[in-house]
Amino acid sequence: MSNIISIINNKGGTGKTTTVLNLGAALAKKKQRVLMVDLDSQCNLTSAFGADGTEQGVGELLTGKATINSVIIANGQLSLIPANEKLLDYEFLLNNEPGREYMLREQLEKVADDFDFILIDCPPSLGTLSTNSLVAANHFIVPMQAENFAFIGLDRIMLISEKVKKRMNPSLDLGGILFVKLAPRTKFSQAVIQSLTDNQNFAGKIFNTYIRQDISLMESGAFKQNVFDYAPKSRGAHDYSDLAKEILKLYGKK
Repeated sequence: MSNIISIINNKGGTGKTTTVLNLGAALAKKKQRVLMVDLDSQCNLTSAFGADGTEQGVGELLTGKATINSVIIANGQLSLIPANEKLLDYEFLLNNEPGREYMLREQLEKVADDFDFILIDCPPSLGTLSTNSLVAANHFIVPMQAENFAFIGLDRIMLISEKVKKRMNPSLDLGGILFVKLAPRTKFSQAVIQSLTDNQNFAGKIFNTYIRQDISLMESGAFKQNVFDYAPKSRGAHDYSDLAKEILKLYGKK
């Protein structure tokens, strides 16, 4: 049975896609069967995977126009359910469907035994698609930058996730807060990390691994590669490998 993890933040530019792509690749390198799901209409994960222009994607899947086996694109241990430019239209259609929050979970249940991890890349909003990801997930990870307004977005995510847990998915749990694009030696970054660490609501929920600032992480996606293929000795590759080890220790099969 898969461990389904939603990578979510209602703010753009927080490293959701970068984390799904490179955590997925790191887990695949550790012999895990990984399925990534692109729920973002910008389709950046799909593009980085080299699946631009796909006609059948997650929008078609959720609206019953395609089957899950027909939309999965496999590349060794790493697979993808892509998105295309019609996803926003499909999200609008989903809003009129009874039980719309459960659509993704119903589909992923069909392939749950085929993968060790399913990683969901959410859009920068807390609408229908993001709610679908939380209803489907066992855990959610919040990638966060050490900056002034990061806590505002975090509070909103926690509020929504508590409602989803109470009303629709009692097994949902916060997997952790992941600091990304981090300059760990700056006083401001250290202050933000310390403030969150001291918050009892997040005790034991901050990943030991930090994803440091690294131009290779930005460049690799632009060149349609994960960081391990693009720059295997980079800080980004090192950090995402460490994150995969931490994830496996927490949620890997015993």
